Amino acid sequence: MKIDSNLKRLVKIIEAQSERNSDISTKRKPPATPLPQPHILAIKNYLLEPYEHGFWDLHATWNTTSSLAKFLANELKTLAEINIEKEFSTTSLILALRNIPEAKQEELLRISSRLSSINALFLAAKESSENIEPTKVSERDNWIEKIKLSNVAEKFPEAVRIFAEKIYFEGFKTSIGGAGPHQIKAGPITLLEAPRTSDTLRVAATQRETLVALQEFYLAIGVIENPSIRRVFAPDEDLFRPYFPLVSCVLPHLVLDSQISRLFEQSLAYYEDDDFQHCISSLGLIAEDYLQRIYTTVLREALLGGLTLGQTVERLHKRIDELIPQPKLTPRTPDPIYEKIKLLDNTPGSEAIKSILRDLIGLLIDDRNYHVKRIEEFTKINARRSIFPPKITDRLNELLKWRNAASHNSRIPLGVHEADRTLFCLIGVIAWWQDRLEKIDWSHERINVVETLIHDAQCR
Repeated sequence: MKIDSNLKRLVKIIEAQSERNSDISTKRKPPATPLPQPHILAIKNYLLEPYEHGFWDLHATWNTTSSLAKFLANELKTLAEINIEKEFSTTSLILALRNIPEAKQEELLRISSRLSSINALFLAAKESSENIEPTKVSERDNWIEKIKLSNVAEKFPEAVRIFAEKIYFEGFKTSIGGAGPHQIKAGPITLLEAPRTSDTLRVAATQRETLVALQEFYLAIGVIENPSIRRVFAPDEDLFRPYFPLVSCVLPHLVLDSQISRLFEQSLAYYEDDDFQHCISSLGLIAEDYLQRIYTTVLREALLGGLTLGQTVERLHKRIDELIPQPKLTPRTPDPIYEKIKLLDNTPGSEAIKSILRDLIGLLIDDRNYHVKRIEEFTKINARRSIFPPKITDRLNELLKWRNAASHNSRIPLGVHEADRTLFCLIGVIAWWQDRLEKIDWSHERINVVETLIHDAQCR
């Protein structure tokens, strides 16, 4: 239809020209209310083992000319100044915008492609149908006051029902977007791709039922087309997209040390501002501080100040080797065998036997030396005893890599994925150590604690 085509192009032009604030704030929003324990557990499972649990992704095409958008445009007479049914070239459509006041242009964006405005409208419709005192809307959504809410309920009864049963809950916030998660009744969601920036909507959640509820609501008002819900495990760039927002959502449940937890606030702020170099640097500083705590707790001795992450790990391993020296293996000497060969001097015809025996012993010694060197080549890297399981060692090495890249202004490109990976590695180290703090018997002597940690690391 010509109306739909013109309306869609009009929204795109206004969106491209608009520099106004939108509902995608760069500021992280705290959860509206405390999350239920099952939701916290599901988020923690993803954060600690993303490759095992993954997340659910709602992917759909956004319809700017939905039945809702056209209904609201008609109710508000938003397009009254333009004959939207006639043929428009792109140039003439831009010129026609001059007949639409700026307030009406913003209004058109709100009713066609703003998730927060949809929430605000249906919250108002729900409250109106239940004769509840209306929640105050934001200044940007004052247009709702011009709508006869009973008409909304009459036009979209199924959507109002789904909103009341599966979206709304006491403490519900209409604003959605930003770096943090948004809560609906069915669970927390994270906006990955917004309709204001493309014709696509992508929303992440750790539970499928959460996205099913959201999909039902959006389908009922016609704002999405061709929706699909899939579970994401790969590639890495997709798998870690919701990582930072979800960490900010459950940080007190994830990092139990309140002092360390507060240090994350700066890293999260850098992430929200797309300053990934400083974000990674600040995470590296947290890692350094945390490793120093591990060092002091395990070895019960002070650590020299000013050591980097790599230096702290190296110092820890060195002190373990000093406290618990590894027994040195020495090969048996062939001297006693040679002495026995000498005893054959008084035996007739022994010269040939002695020659063969000497050659045989020489061959055995050369063969042993060869195999010892070959074995060392394969085992030397892993021979060092460590309190860290292999998985944690890998994460420490990756942490060190990204921390050094950020601190030394290397040529390695640092973006959102590198920041996500850095946080993932740090959270893994912290979670491992919190588990060890709880399960190790710290009344034992230092040597016993170190030996227990080494044994546990080898068994994982």
